Amino acid sequence: MKKVYLLWVLGLLFACNDRMDQMRPHNRAEADSYLGSFRNIVNATSGLYGQFVSQTGAFADGNNYHGTYHALGEFRGNALFIIAPFSESDLNSMRYLDAHFFLNSDQKTYSFAWPMWANTHQIILGASKNIEAINKLYVETRDKETQKYLIRLKGENYFIRGLMIWNGVNVFGRPYWDKPDKNLGIPLDIKGEAKELPRSSVKACFEQAIDDFKNAAICLPDEYSDHTFANKAASFGMLSRIYLYMGGCPDAPIDKYNRLSVSYADSVFSIQNDQINLLKGEDLKGLYDNPKTNKEILFAFWGGNFSNKLGNVIHNLYSWMGSESSASDFVYQCVISKDYENIMDTLQDLRWKYFTEASIRYPGRYCTCKYNGGKYYIYADYANFCAPTIFLRVAEVILNRAEAYVKLGEDTKALIDLNRVRERAGLLPLCDLHGMELFDEIFLERRRELAFEAHTYYDYVRNGLKMKREEVTTLYPNYIGTEYNEIDPRTSRRTMCLIPVEELLQNNMLIQNQY
Repeated sequence: MKKVYLLWVLGLLFACNDRMDQMRPHNRAEADSYLGSFRNIVNATSGLYGQFVSQTGAFADGNNYHGTYHALGEFRGNALFIIAPFSESDLNSMRYLDAHFFLNSDQKTYSFAWPMWANTHQIILGASKNIEAINKLYVETRDKETQKYLIRLKGENYFIRGLMIWNGVNVFGRPYWDKPDKNLGIPLDIKGEAKELPRSSVKACFEQAIDDFKNAAICLPDEYSDHTFANKAASFGMLSRIYLYMGGCPDAPIDKYNRLSVSYADSVFSIQNDQINLLKGEDLKGLYDNPKTNKEILFAFWGGNFSNKLGNVIHNLYSWMGSESSASDFVYQCVISKDYENIMDTLQDLRWKYFTEASIRYPGRYCTCKYNGGKYYIYADYANFCAPTIFLRVAEVILNRAEAYVKLGEDTKALIDLNRVRERAGLLPLCDLHGMELFDEIFLERRRELAFEAHTYYDYVRNGLKMKREEVTTLYPNYIGTEYNEIDPRTSRRTMCLIPVEELLQNNMLIQNQY
């Protein structure tokens, strides 16, 4: 934990945008001392946002949070196809294969588990320190405006901490339907003690994330805000997602949690002073361009908050970057899989029309262009892309509610929500669907709508459904077997990443995941 503490202090050097005060370097060794002023609390909170999109401290390239989270969610699914080999001499590249083939290495250099673990605990520690400091300063100050802003800052730190706990437990823990009170999640340093702690149960992690998002919703104002920062609508949306994950498999639903998922989805749309809605028609084309004024995005990681911009590393997996005149020569590793292409109406579906493009390099194949936004030139002819990494948006909330409804047996309401998303995509509405047939259509719609946004793998796991790739890459002949391209969460525990061995050596209170 000491190393994580030092990395968090280094993380304070990141600034996000003009809404927050400019970050300033400091040389104080103790966070408690540094966080004794309002300005420094603002700086520290701003620094946590910076860690979503950029590596910090001793982290190397490829260890940034947004890319790590994406790889662990998307490469383990069935929407992408590896068409070009990753360089075996580049250890960062080999991590994608570790995720894709469910190898789950416990070695720092071969898996995304270490940057996920390190970033998660670094940011949890930072947010916990900030919350403690805010509570102390709130009591000490008499200025009402300062107190008001401190409450908002506390809400942002609750949101950030809840997000890290939630993501961490899904990567390192079993799904909620599998003995959540006994299976282990991640350590919960909610007091900011920066010391070695044992892993808490999956249930405790879920409950802490719920508490954090509820507190965030209380603290954050009911107003239109920049959704690249924590906000009330996103807090409600996350609660809807978490309770859906707790709502059980389709053959064994838990009404209490599915009802709460519906309730918090409703709360997203009940906010009067924010602008929240599905984008439709021509507006849909701009879904992945500018997250700051987008009515559909509820929360996104975005490097555009930095004055010098930070490119989106996910873009490089699906398309070119660098010299525009040499775009056709750029080797990007992933295209859209036939598994995904086969579930799309390529003639009518606007999602295929707007967010898919023919591959420049690989004839006959298609790429997602969800990460092509924010193009900017570093110098003449040399371009990078600063597209947002969308973590939560309105279409997901509607589909969350649809799934919760069908698990509650309220098929008519579920079908209405399903058709809202279908009709927005230019598809005809469905009718006369019930029970598992309706659930299957909602699940299929989630695959269509949320592809390349790190959802599909977790949708399979949390519902206890087997994920199987029909199209298997032959670039790696050692990994063409079923065990590398199929995962059944009911019979396999390889849904979890292993804890990096370096972390086990530093903290003897940790227990490794067992397969």
